[in-house]
Amino acid sequence: MIKEFLAAWSQELRNATLVIVEDNTEPTFDISGDNVEHYAHTHIERELGRDAWIIPRSTDCVRSFGYLKAWQKKPEMIVTLDDDCRPIPSEHGFLATHWARLNQRAQLQAWESTLDGILPRGIPYERTNRELPCLLNHGMWMGVPDLDAPTQLVQRRYPRESAFIDRTISVGQYFPMCGMNLAFRPEATVALYFLLMGKGYEYDRFGDIWCGVILKKIADHLGYAINSGSPAVNHLRASNVWKNLRKEAAALEENENFWSRIDRIRLSGGTIRECYLEVARKIASADPYWEKVARAMQVWIDVVGS
Repeated sequence: MIKEFLAAWSQELRNATLVIVEDNTEPTFDISGDNVEHYAHTHIERELGRDAWIIPRSTDCVRSFGYLKAWQKKPEMIVTLDDDCRPIPSEHGFLATHWARLNQRAQLQAWESTLDGILPRGIPYERTNRELPCLLNHGMWMGVPDLDAPTQLVQRRYPRESAFIDRTISVGQYFPMCGMNLAFRPEATVALYFLLMGKGYEYDRFGDIWCGVILKKIADHLGYAINSGSPAVNHLRASNVWKNLRKEAAALEENENFWSRIDRIRLSGGTIRECYLEVARKIASADPYWEKVARAMQVWIDVVGS
C-alpha cells in the first residue's frame, strides 16, 4: 500500500524526510523523490554488520531500523506511521498537531483532596499543578481499531463503538502503545526499540506494547509526560484475526506479567540512556528469550550512540 500511502500524504509530508523500511530482503518496488529514503533487510545487514540481528524480520518491529535512520538526521521530531494509515483533514494539520502536543507541558495535579466537595486544612491555596515536558505523543486512529485477536472476535459478535480523548497518561500507570501513529523527541530513540518479535522468536505483535511499558517506566522516573490522543489517522486495514490469534497466543500470556516485572525495577539513572541500560540489565532472566532481548537492548544502546 506504500504508493497509495505516499499519494495520500503527499501534501502533509511534503517538507518531511520519509524513511521507508520494507520488510523484505531486497527492495521490491521503486520510489522516487528527493525526500524519500527506501531501506530493506540488505541495508540493515550492510549498516549494522554483526549487530544486524537485533532488528527482527517478518514483523512490524523491523521499523526500529527506521527510527535509527531518522535519529541519525538529528531532527526536532520523529513520527512513525503504518502504510495503511491515511490522513484525516483537520484545521491545524497532522504534523503541526503532533508538534504542538509534543511541546504541550502536561498539567498534573500535585495534591489530592481527602474529601469530596470541600478542601481540608493543609492543601495550598496557590496553584498546585506540576508541569512535565512531553517525551512522546501517542496518536490515535479512526476506522479499524487496533485490537488483539480475542477482542477482534468478541467485536464480531458484540460490536461496540469506541472513542478517545486527549489525555496525559498518569504517573505510575501504563498504556497500550501502538506503533502505527507516534511522534517522539529524538532523545527518546534510545528507548524506542521494539524488541525481538516475529520470525525465529516465540512472540509477535507485542513489540510496540512492551516498548511502551519500558518507555513509560523511564518517563515516570525522569519526570517526562506521555500524551495520547490527537492527531488521529484513518486506519484502513484489519489484519487476519486467525493469523493474529496464532501469533499472539504466547505473548498474551506473557503480557499479563511483563508490565509488573518492569514495574518492580528500581531505576537510579539520570538519563534515558542510563535508565534503559538499567532495564536491559535487570530484564534478563533464566529464560533464553529474555536473555537475548537483554543483549539486543544493550546493543541497541551502542548502535544509537551518545
